[in-house]
Amino acid sequence: MKNTDVRIPMSARRLLFWGLFGLICSALISFLIANNYSTWIAFAVFLALSLVLFVVLFALQNALYQRPLTALASKVGTLSSGQARDIPDEFAKIEQSISLVAENLNARSREVSELAERLQSIFDATEEAIIAIRAPNELFAANTAAYRLFELPRATAPTVESFFFKAPPIIGLIEKCLKEGYAFLEQFSMLKEKKEVILTARAKRFRVVDSDGVVIVINDVTSLKKMELLKKNFVANVSHELRTPVQIVKGYAELLDGAEIDEECHSWAKVIGHQAARMERIVADLLMLAKLEHDPASWIVKETFFLKSVLAEAVRTVGLQYADSGAIELDCPEELQVYANPGLIEQATFNLMANAVQHSGSHEKILVGVAQEENDIVVRVRDFGSGIPPKDLAHIFERFYRADRARSSASGDGVLRAPSSGGSGLGLAIVKHIALAHGGTVRAESWAGEGSLFEFRFPNVTEDAGVADQPADQTSTPPASS
Repeated sequence: MKNTDVRIPMSARRLLFWGLFGLICSALISFLIANNYSTWIAFAVFLALSLVLFVVLFALQNALYQRPLTALASKVGTLSSGQARDIPDEFAKIEQSISLVAENLNARSREVSELAERLQSIFDATEEAIIAIRAPNELFAANTAAYRLFELPRATAPTVESFFFKAPPIIGLIEKCLKEGYAFLEQFSMLKEKKEVILTARAKRFRVVDSDGVVIVINDVTSLKKMELLKKNFVANVSHELRTPVQIVKGYAELLDGAEIDEECHSWAKVIGHQAARMERIVADLLMLAKLEHDPASWIVKETFFLKSVLAEAVRTVGLQYADSGAIELDCPEELQVYANPGLIEQATFNLMANAVQHSGSHEKILVGVAQEENDIVVRVRDFGSGIPPKDLAHIFERFYRADRARSSASGDGVLRAPSSGGSGLGLAIVKHIALAHGGTVRAESWAGEGSLFEFRFPNVTEDAGVADQPADQTSTPPASS
């Protein structure tokens, strides 16, 4: 156990001794006066002597503790300069503790300074523009990339409005983030050096002392967008230029196949015709994809129609094009009406069913179901093939992406089969862009050895009447094999 006895310093004990001695002397003097004179005079003398004794003891006590405390304060004040002062023994342990605390504080201060320098170096070296805002209108911090992006000198201390003068959408982003905790701007543009730059921004709320703050990260995606546009234009142009020569090759292959030539030449002509037809489908899909990616709202015509009749036509087309397909079961309410582009909805459903036929056995059934969930129409296509490997599931809606060859060429019972259509690898990408063009989404689930489920979802919301009154010649192309 710790020793809790209170030890009185030597100087304090001396003061206590002399204080008691002075009181005893004052009492004796008062007693003698009381015997020789009167009691009142003795009492007055005793009070006077006691008061003098109290004043003297108080002055000595003050001197006893004030000088060491003053020296100790001076010691603490000069720790950083390395100077040393003599401290009385009574306060030596306190001085040692304070010195130890001061050393720890100095070490922590150095660590914090080094960490702050490292963080500032990382902060300024980051290519993304990073800005921290303290609510409601204080620019808390910004890195070099942010000042460079908005063409502002580092020496200035601008307000939020002046900092984002060239990018007003950021002000709305900050307000939304302060309310919801997180906000994202998918794309916006501004002028920099008289050129348009395309940016994305995301914001996150954080706490600064007793107020809220927002940290904003802005990325310049101008180069990526230009490269993406260049790639799309290149694909569209090449596809357009290939259409005519492919059709010519296909036509001559058909002529050769009908000519009086030997059987071997007939087989060659059929191979040429088959590959030309496959190339023609790829070109058609590329043109469709390019058209969907380039401002679909400007040419897609929506109308109200009965969904089951459109899906039934897609089922019929799949049955004609894939002679060895299994039974396709369609479950859709008869009176369900939707507001969309019927040709594109038929194209998307056809592509999903064609994909299911290609990747399931010839005797495996395919289920097509339709449901209305609040304001959304959901079309689900379920096959019972071999399933999609997990590593491929996240990429199947990308253009030209082909899943594992085992899925593409094996039936549900493990028997290899050649797909009758020769997929282009673009069918599911077209489905994705049709969904996006309608403000919807696509997703897929898969189970090894049990098949896959594809979900095509789009909102069933009627737009202004003017949208449906656009010219009828802008309708989409009919379903094509993918």
